[in-house]
Amino acid sequence: MVKIATQKHGTIMWTTSELGILSENARLGVAAIALLLGRSEWSVRNQARRCRISLRRAGETRGLVLGQPRGQAIMPQIREDVVSGKVGAEAIARRMALSRDAALCPVRARRPAEVASSGYCVCCHKRLLSEAHLAELEKIDATRSLWASRQALCRARKAHVREG
Repeated sequence: MVKIATQKHGTIMWTTSELGILSENARLGVAAIALLLGRSEWSVRNQARRCRISLRRAGETRGLVLGQPRGQAIMPQIREDVVSGKVGAEAIARRMALSRDAALCPVRARRPAEVASSGYCVCCHKRLLSEAHLAELEKIDATRSLWASRQALCRARKAHVREG
C-alpha cells in the first residue's frame, strides 16, 4: 500500500480515500481502523469527530435513548428496559411525566421541581440564588466598612501622636 500524503506542521493530512475507509469501516471500532489505516487511535478518533462519523460498534448502547428528553436522566434499569425493547419510549415518557409531576417545589408546593441540583422550581431556585448573592455582597460591603473604620482609627492615632 503506497501512501501519498502531505505534511502540515508535522502531521500527515488525511486523504479522501482514507476518509472513505474511515466511514465504511466505522463500525469496527477505533483500534481496528487505526491498524487498518496505519494511524494512531487519537488521530482516527479526532478525524471521525471532525467528519461527524460515529465510531460506535454494532450493538453498543451509550448515550441518550431515542426519545429521552434532554436534561433528564433515566435510571439505569429503565434505560436497559428501553434498549432491550421490553418497554416502549412512550411508556417511559409517561412514567417520567408522572414522576416529574410528583416532585413539587418545597417552597411553593405548586410548581414541579425542575432544577435537579437544588430540588426547587426555576423561580424559587433563581430567587434563592439571588438572595445568596446579595448576602455575599453584604458581607463584602461589611468587610469594606470594617477596613475603612480601621483605617480611620489608624489615621486618628497617627494624628494624635504628631500633635502630642
